[in-house]
Amino acid sequence: MPEPIQPVRQDHRQYHSALEARLFDWAVAIVPRLPRRVILFLARCLGLAAWVFARRDRRVAVANLRLAFGDSMSDRQRARLVRQCFQRYALIFLDLLWFSRDTRHRMEQCFTFDESLAKWIRQGGPFVAVTAHFGNWEMLGPNAARMGLPLTSVAKPLRNIEIDERVTAFRTAMGQVIVPREGALRAMLRVLKSNGVVALALDQDTRPADGGAFVPFFGVPVPVSNAAAMLALRLRVPILPGFCRVEPGGRYRGYARPALMPEDFEGDDVESLTARITAEIEAEIRAAPEQWLWSYKRWKRRQPGADPARYPFYADC
Repeated sequence: MPEPIQPVRQDHRQYHSALEARLFDWAVAIVPRLPRRVILFLARCLGLAAWVFARRDRRVAVANLRLAFGDSMSDRQRARLVRQCFQRYALIFLDLLWFSRDTRHRMEQCFTFDESLAKWIRQGGPFVAVTAHFGNWEMLGPNAARMGLPLTSVAKPLRNIEIDERVTAFRTAMGQVIVPREGALRAMLRVLKSNGVVALALDQDTRPADGGAFVPFFGVPVPVSNAAAMLALRLRVPILPGFCRVEPGGRYRGYARPALMPEDFEGDDVESLTARITAEIEAEIRAAPEQWLWSYKRWKRRQPGADPARYPFYADC
């Protein structure tokens, strides 16, 4: 009998994870010490390099844009948007590190709230905040907590445990509480009943077995977490779509679309309310497509019985 290869694979994964953690530590030691203008320059360069070399991610982004906008967008426009997507994502990563130093001061200098969101922060909970991987979503939670909002955010843990611990430390530095996505419903109920606020990113793939409901997103059904709708219907609390745009000069602006109040979704069930929330997110992406993470495989899970031709090349079921 040949020797099992699983331990070798496990050793390889452990080595890879350890190397990632060391590189992350190296970046944490250097990036926060750089001037802001250097961070912006590096983001443009790293994003451009990723756009050139990450061919599969680029292909996914182009396919997503074709699905969302069809022939209304030219090849040149799609290429420009994809390049901007990579450069913005590079800035998000660098800023996750850069804001770990002198955090409060740097946030005060680089982040502003529109009154559309600031009034909800002053008012406090309970309400359910929903967002997307739009602009720099990582900046919303820490800055809202910095302003005194009792916020609990749901996040999927990173695969690398060491890096996940470091990222969670940044996310919680201003008082935000992070709960893992698995089994988060009970914690969210407890927070809302205590007049707190819970926040969820609802543009991620969620298996139907885990509470995903197939609803239209750019006209094509995808599974969306029904947690926000379930909480709002059960506790009769508002749903606030909030976003953070990347502004010129490396600044950020937090704002909100009009809230869905309990009287607005009177008579809705969980699926119909989930569809309404998703429509709000789609509307914001349509208004500023350069801000969304187009390289994410959002349409990877095909609704059973749906026409495969409606989905991108990477759809797997």
